[in-house]
Formats: sequence, structure tokens, C-alpha cells
Amino acid sequence: MFRAAVWIVVLGFIFKIVIDYRDWLDLDKDVILSVTPGKCQNVIKDGGAEDLTHVGNGLILMSTGLSETPGHIRALNLNKKLEVVTMSISNPPDRPDFMNKPHGLSAWRDPQTGKLYLHVISHASVECVEAFEVDEDKLALKYLKTITDSSFTFMNDLVAVGKDQFYITKFAHFPIHDTKKLNLEWLTRLRTGKIYFYDGEKIMDAVSSLQEPNGINISPDNKVIYVAEWGAKYLRAYKRESTNSLVEIWSKYVATGIDNIEVDPSNGDLWIGSVQVRWKVIDILNEPIHGAKHPAQVLRVKLSDNTITQIEEIFSDDGNFMSGTSVATYVNGKAVIGTVSNTAEVCEVNYLSKPDDVKRGAWQ
Repeated sequence: MFRAAVWIVVLGFIFKIVIDYRDWLDLDKDVILSVTPGKCQNVIKDGGAEDLTHVGNGLILMSTGLSETPGHIRALNLNKKLEVVTMSISNPPDRPDFMNKPHGLSAWRDPQTGKLYLHVISHASVECVEAFEVDEDKLALKYLKTITDSSFTFMNDLVAVGKDQFYITKFAHFPIHDTKKLNLEWLTRLRTGKIYFYDGEKIMDAVSSLQEPNGINISPDNKVIYVAEWGAKYLRAYKRESTNSLVEIWSKYVATGIDNIEVDPSNGDLWIGSVQVRWKVIDILNEPIHGAKHPAQVLRVKLSDNTITQIEEIFSDDGNFMSGTSVATYVNGKAVIGTVSNTAEVCEVNYLSKPDDVKRGAWQ
């Protein structure tokens, strides 16, 4: 009798693990509904825009070419003809791996001088962050310095909070180039991810034991850091301490693979690129496994007093129109949507829900 009871418990435990793993891989998601906010115009046909940010006055900066060598920083002015310009770089370092596989980026404007600075993660032979000064009129970059640290392995995204000061997410222990070990680390769901803070001279641990932290950004009042924990499907918020350490204040399970986060400075809304079906994005930088197309999704997260009040799906596709969405931002009625290594689109947003719509079925 006792032996039978033990077996029942063991089988129940195994069954729970199988169900949890099925849900984590999204094997139960057979149908992806198409949601389009309005007419879309393609602005990048190849190379993608893994990350992008609105720096003001309709100017969007993009990191493109994560799957290419070298990559580029490109600019799009929404107030002019929708044409993407590759930004020139003056005074670049003499390194063959300079701007190799550019990934997350973040801009910071000096409130005293008005100068705009850009930091970009580059997966060079030594993982690093490249720092630039931005010439907004000429759409050009001036190289300033390269920042690296022995802690950097697979860095994903960063948010600048000052000149050469930023929080940065460490996605995994193994580097992006080692796809076999990286996929194994991913499938075993190890919590090797971290958030670091760089103060201009040294690195400090801000948060540890995360499951593939991805996108990171900051609230308009600079008091709260938002992090997309891609591996666990959680959106997390942390209060910034005076020491620049982070204390978690809330977390929300969102049941989708959230990637980069953009913050609307006017109201604090979060705009997040994500992928709904996890198993289809294994080794996303190479060919899709079993011929799978990478789905695409954009979420808008509304906040009140830095607490989630509503989550709205703005865009969704099964991968035929847009593949592998990683980021989105909202500017003057338009959503600029980027993908890891494929295309980028500018879509009109004809409808955004209001607080009263929550009771009518918005995703909470």
C-alpha cells in the first residue's frame, strides 16, 4: 500500500513536470490569431532591427544586423519620408570585429548640454558595449569608447541612466556564438541570468538568479527599472536604491516570450515586442527548426502608480507577414516594430483601448 502511494506521488510529480514543460515551450498553442493595428509599411527588408528607441522629435535609432557581420546603427525620421539611413561612424577603432552583431541599445540625453549619447551591445570576440555621441542633424555617430568586463558573456539589453552609466542584462552564461551550449542552457531552464550596473568605472551585481533576462528599461521618473524575464515569461519591476542596487516591487506572469521594452515618456506605457510560441524560436539566429516560422507579437502594458492595470495586444502574426518580433515603440499614432534579424515595419495604430475598456475584456 505504501509502495503504491509512493509511485502515485512520483508519477504525479513527473506528470506535473511534463505539463509545466509543455506550457513553457507553448506546445499547446496551435492557433495564432492575426491582429493588425492599421496599415503597415516596410522600412527594412533584411537584417532586422533587434532593438530600437525613440530619442525625440520622431527620430528612431535602430540596431540592425544581429545575424550579420558587421552590423549597423540605422536611423528613421517619422516626420519625413519613411526611409532608413545607415549612420556613419567617425573615429572608429581599428578592430576587425568592431560592431559585430549589434544587439540591445540605449540612448541618454545630457540634461545640461542637450547632447545625445548612445550605448550599443556588440557581440565581438570580447563581449562589449560601444559608446557613441549622436549627431542628430547629420544622422551620424562619433565613436567614444569601448566598455567591457570579465562578467560580460551573453549580454542582451541595457538602459543608460547617465553618461557611461547603465543597467545591463546578462541573458545566459554561454556566449551567443556557442549555439549548442546556449540551446542546452536554455532547454534546461537554468537561472544563470543577471542584471549588472556599470557606474562608469566598475560593474556591480544588481539582480541575480534570473531565467534569461532580456529587455530592460526605466520609468519616466527614473525610479523604477522594468525587466523582461524572457525565460520565465515574467515582466518584473525593481525600485532603484540610492546605491543603484535593485529591489523587486512587483512581477507579472504574461504567458508569452517578452523581449525588448520601450517606455512611452508621455504616460509611462510599456511597449514590448514578443514571440508567442517558444519552441519555434530555438536557435533563432539560424534556420527555424522543422521549418517553423517565428511568430510575432506586440504588447502595450498600461501602468498606474507603477502597477499594471491593463495589457493589450496591439499586433500578432503567425510569422508569414512578420517573423520574430523583438521590439516596438509608439510615436504619434504609429508603431515602429522590429524583428531579430528579418524586417522592420511602421504601422498606423487606429485604436488603443482606454481605461474604461478594461471591463469589456482587455487582457489583465
